[in-house]
Amino acid sequence: MRFQWLLRTSLCLALAAAPLSAQEAKPAEESAPAAGAGVSISNEFIRIRVNPGPQETGRFAVDTTGGDPSRAADDNQVLIYGSREPWTSYTTVVVDGVPHLFGGPTERRAGKGVPAGSAVKPPQRAGETIICAFRIGPLEVEQELGFARTPTTRVKDAARIMYRVTNRGGEAHAVGLRVMLDTMLGANDGAPLRAQEMAVSAATRMEGDKIPEYWQAFDSLSAPAVISQGTLRAPGLTPPHRLDMVDWGTLADAPWQFPFVSGADFTRQGEQQPDTAVALYWNPEPLAPGESRTYVTLYGVGGVSLSPAQLSLGLTAPAEVDFSYDDKRPFSVTAYVENSGGFASRNTVCTLTLDKGLQLTDDRGAVKLGLLAPGETKQITWRVLPTGEATGVLKLAAAVTSDNLEPNRVVREIVVNSPPRIALTLAAPGRLAVTPQNRYQPNPFEVRARAENVGAQTGRNLVMALELSEGLRLVEGASAIQLGEALPAGASQEFVWSLRATGLPTGKLGMSVTASAAGAKPVTVGGQVTVPELTPEFRLFPGDQTVPAATDGAPTLVPVSVRLAPARNFRGARASITYDAAVLEPLYVSRGEAFVDEGRLLSPWSGGRVELNAIANVGGERSEAPLLNAPEITLFTVVFMVRGAGETAIALEATELFAEDRLPVEHRVLPGRVAVRATEEER
Repeated sequence: MRFQWLLRTSLCLALAAAPLSAQEAKPAEESAPAAGAGVSISNEFIRIRVNPGPQETGRFAVDTTGGDPSRAADDNQVLIYGSREPWTSYTTVVVDGVPHLFGGPTERRAGKGVPAGSAVKPPQRAGETIICAFRIGPLEVEQELGFARTPTTRVKDAARIMYRVTNRGGEAHAVGLRVMLDTMLGANDGAPLRAQEMAVSAATRMEGDKIPEYWQAFDSLSAPAVISQGTLRAPGLTPPHRLDMVDWGTLADAPWQFPFVSGADFTRQGEQQPDTAVALYWNPEPLAPGESRTYVTLYGVGGVSLSPAQLSLGLTAPAEVDFSYDDKRPFSVTAYVENSGGFASRNTVCTLTLDKGLQLTDDRGAVKLGLLAPGETKQITWRVLPTGEATGVLKLAAAVTSDNLEPNRVVREIVVNSPPRIALTLAAPGRLAVTPQNRYQPNPFEVRARAENVGAQTGRNLVMALELSEGLRLVEGASAIQLGEALPAGASQEFVWSLRATGLPTGKLGMSVTASAAGAKPVTVGGQVTVPELTPEFRLFPGDQTVPAATDGAPTLVPVSVRLAPARNFRGARASITYDAAVLEPLYVSRGEAFVDEGRLLSPWSGGRVELNAIANVGGERSEAPLLNAPEITLFTVVFMVRGAGETAIALEATELFAEDRLPVEHRVLPGRVAVRATEEER
């Protein structure tokens, strides 16, 4: 089936070489759009129309409604030819090297003889968009047209042109896309195109990094009818791999590749009329079964600040840019200078000046244009970098001077959005209480941090990092670092950590949270909690345990550790441990880390003496080592052997605790319990 499909499409392509008939020629003029033609959507700036078919189904055109609100001359003007019956602009999907028309078939010049898709979804409105979908072999291709903000105007005066290609087949295919736009400025079908410092009046091809952020078109700076703009690079767009600016006839006759002649004029191929057109190419790339790929570009009204005079000036730049501390990106500013006077301008110089918060990426503030003939237009592009010294509404000013014409000046405002700016608050208990059981309350306790974005940009990759003073720790399994979602301007998120006080050190213990996000300066906020002292406490570990009796002659061993919590300025300790000798029998006593220093056993130390139901006077001192401070230490461990079933209390008696200078320290003692399960025989 795939072979037959490719054969059919190849035969259709062969028909494209047929001679052009007079009926297929493009009319020389395009009048203002007729209301209600085709499937359309409109707002106060532009209108988008889609051909409902059956011929050229899905092809679209764009015209203005109000256009640029500052100029009445561009109201109800054409931006893409064919606003009454769109047909001259068309989109090509190339599959494994074979081009196909998106949409319905045509008998006209633009794409004649090229195989077309079959309708899956006819053109229809869906809210503020027009959608339609066609099947091209194994692919399903959806077109969605809607409104978008032109970067140089900040209003929805551009058509957002989106194609989504999905491979519904069972094997991969090489898929590429070409969008051809038959550009027009009101009644002018052959106006030059302008990209950065290039005034494109002849066939031009740009590829890769040479493709600009946007291109514009206008016929005159002193009295422009319409200023159009195609935006190629901006957030959310898919920059094309190639941009061709040639005459419409060449692109109408060639659905994909064509012999490119650099510098050829814009006279329509096979006719006598100047006629500019633009083709955006996305190279063929493999598309796996079930995989989708999206292509997005913008075309609409261009934003140029104008100052007509003998030396007419136009200045264009993004109406809004974002500043980021960690990713400072320059943007392009272009000045157009037109000699609208009656004689040549000598020693023409154009200068750009910037408000604080903006700076040139080089020292080329003043540019010499030299001799400017009557009617000639030259353009200069600067790269400008936001510095962060100022944000909000900032001004750019271009001035032009010459030896013999009056100087001129134009000012343009740009909004530099402040980066994500995190306002951070931290909430923690002011003071922990101590219960009659010698425990902190609450413990664990919560610390809450709230991050609010008070900047103008979304904060992405939000990271919240908690740091704690000694004496505080996270509950087991918790992380000091938490990640947030994207934080839009004006939004906030709360983060919660669960902490424990260890009991050493005590007093006012600090904590801090640092918030960071892409483009934002990190911000840190601190807090503290007062942790009172606990009474040092002798504890048995495990405090309570149940063990089996001896089986098969193998003894059951029961270790019981004696711990001190907390240990403040610890010098030494002693204690006697009591138990029921009918249930347990002590085997040996080992010292804990309280009486070891860097692997060295400290003295004096006593393992105690065994008495009836007790081990007396176990303990030692750190007379040869520094005092010890720790939330908890082990004094010693007694290993018992089970003698018989039963239950016994484990108690500490004659306990002593002393600190520096062997001064006694007030303390508490907690008892323990060991239960030994009887064997089956004993039961």
